[in-house]
Amino acid sequence: MMNRLLPCLISISVCLELVGCSSSSSEPTSASLRGTTVRCAVIGGMMDTGLWQGISERFKNETGINVEVVAAGPKHVISGPFRRGEADLITMHASDTIINLVADGYGINPQPWARNDQLLVGPKSDPAQIKGMTDAVAALKRIIETKSKLLVHQSLGTNEVLHDLLAEGDLALDPDATISLPIDRHRQLLERAAQEQAYTIVGRIPFLNGKIRNDGLEIMVAGDSRMRRPYLVVTRVLSKPPTREELAAQELAEFLRLPETQSWIAEYGKGTYDDQPLFFPVTVPSEK
Repeated sequence: MMNRLLPCLISISVCLELVGCSSSSSEPTSASLRGTTVRCAVIGGMMDTGLWQGISERFKNETGINVEVVAAGPKHVISGPFRRGEADLITMHASDTIINLVADGYGINPQPWARNDQLLVGPKSDPAQIKGMTDAVAALKRIIETKSKLLVHQSLGTNEVLHDLLAEGDLALDPDATISLPIDRHRQLLERAAQEQAYTIVGRIPFLNGKIRNDGLEIMVAGDSRMRRPYLVVTRVLSKPPTREELAAQELAEFLRLPETQSWIAEYGKGTYDDQPLFFPVTVPSEK
């Protein structure tokens, strides 16, 4: 009986091994993707600071996968190429723009991987006496109580930061001391804030890098983690079967959230403008 079963058992064993080999070889690894190029659409600030170039170099050195930037600039500039299929990966601030790329079926798996921070700046006279504070909610409360001017502009991300701070402090802006500006360009908003001797919220890097005039405005509040905004990464919806470029893009998206990459981000650019990094890491839960 056993003699008759033995050939069958051997045949089954061989078949299982073949199936296993076939299954494992159908999933490309990082090594098998060497030489592939990931086309990326990248928000301008990451290119201006060299952050993306540094990450791309680290990724290529580790995986052998090339990274090509096919679009860089403001979010409305880089979202178009991704929609048209000209980019395999896109990264920008968390916003309706990038989430709609997922909602409209162009991308998948939005994940946070870095943050930048905002500053509360104001005139040298500092009528609310908030310079040096690190609690943005307390600073806004003092601005409101002293009826000092606050310029609110149309950057959706900055407005969200402001509204969250006001909600946390149960604060309401004084309409008589609030100036609304229907633009989101740093140069114009800083010029107007200086003219009005008003406080406003602005990105730390654009304020410090010297590319736009500060017009006599000074940093009043910095270092409050509640004023940081996350960046998301999104990759293209996978084809059936997925292309090498799509799989390589997923490798890059995962690389951005690795502990080693997050540690590198936490040190990148320290000393460029101050003792802080240019960008800040996110907290990635460890796998259990």
